Amino acid sequence: MASTGILVGLGNPIMSDDGIGLVVSRRVHRRLVGYDLDLACGAGLHVMDSILGYQRAVIIDSMVTGSVPAGSVVRIDPGEGMATRRAGHSHGVGFFEAIEIARACEAPLPEKILVYGIEVKDPFTIGESISEAIMDKLDEIVDFIVGDITDSEA
Repeated sequence: MASTGILVGLGNPIMSDDGIGLVVSRRVHRRLVGYDLDLACGAGLHVMDSILGYQRAVIIDSMVTGSVPAGSVVRIDPGEGMATRRAGHSHGVGFFEAIEIARACEAPLPEKILVYGIEVKDPFTIGESISEAIMDKLDEIVDFIVGDITDSEA
């Protein structure tokens, strides 16, 4: 592991909007050249292996809360009791549950974890393309996340 940080895009590329975390993470990574971030993509519990041992991790995933418009980005600051924060996911075990499991196992988690949830309407439809409503906001989503990461690093 050469980098001190990792950027992880979560999602399933054949489940339509659920793949937005994969698309956005690649674009964000290209924009953050010089920020010492490795890139990984995946889904479910196995993503925990990707972040272990890093000092910082940035996680990007789709979510379904119904509390914000589709295409909105919400920054979630993980902390104690994360497993009580629920957002819809299609990965079997959600990221917050995976973090709680890793903590219980005393795994070497990053000191700093930033989580960005991108609100989608339907991450359960089979298809390899992201919905037009979300794709129309892609640049705005990427700009928000890049800006927030660079601001938090300052």
